[in-house]
Amino acid sequence: MKDKWTKFCPKCGTQTDELFDSLCVDCFKREIKLIEPTVISVSICRTCGCYFKGNERTSIEAVVEATIRKEIGKKYGCDSEVEIKELKMEDTRAHAVLIAKAELRGVPLTENGDVEVVLKRESCERCNRIAGGYYVGIVQIRADDRIPTDDELAIAEKVAHSSLIEPEFISKEVLLKEGLDIYVSSMDCGRRISNAIVRRFGGSYSKSQKLYGRKDGRNVYRISFSVRMPGFRVGDVLEIGDKRISVEKMVEGRGIEGVDIDTDERVFLSKRETMKAKRV
Repeated sequence: MKDKWTKFCPKCGTQTDELFDSLCVDCFKREIKLIEPTVISVSICRTCGCYFKGNERTSIEAVVEATIRKEIGKKYGCDSEVEIKELKMEDTRAHAVLIAKAELRGVPLTENGDVEVVLKRESCERCNRIAGGYYVGIVQIRADDRIPTDDELAIAEKVAHSSLIEPEFISKEVLLKEGLDIYVSSMDCGRRISNAIVRRFGGSYSKSQKLYGRKDGRNVYRISFSVRMPGFRVGDVLEIGDKRISVEKMVEGRGIEGVDIDTDERVFLSKRETMKAKRV
């Protein structure tokens, strides 16, 4: 006599005590398709080679994984893990082999599959802006009572480029007899570069803005960051009070180390103290 609690899978006839959507666990799993055959589109910039979706910079892996997770969520209403195991690149397409994991009705599911990625070659907004000479502000690098040396300007240029974060950019640099102008893509970018140069060399910077025009009913400003390197460098002699200090080392973000040329005593001058010093 059969147990009255015993159930049968209507699809395969398997006897079971637990059904999932009226099916045994094996038939239930076979009914679930986590990875559907699909074609995903990703843009690639013909200039910088970066991948993006809309205006957002991304990667093929990120787009594929996010797309499959979204489709699984829409179809089955559950969270999932998606991982690309292999990515084969071609000229206009990519082939992604992936594995998806999810849990549905308490049943763990794992599925291997693949999708095609179409690569659309376009120019990204960042590269279009660079090509068009777009800028929001200018970092003007100068020095007090002297002209910055070529070495100082070369270091300042490296500091500027190392301060950039995505998607910021420097659209152009203009070398002048009195210093260097760096055209930057955002106010935050100009501020970060100015701070970094001041930390490296000492000195100070100030900011000013000028109305450039209007766009979409809003005022558009050009921002100028005036960076002033100290009026001295390594090897100079500074006079502060009744002391004469030979500058031996610039301490980034703090001040200078030097030697009192009258007593041979090693001294440290803070940034605030150096602002009171005069070059002999």
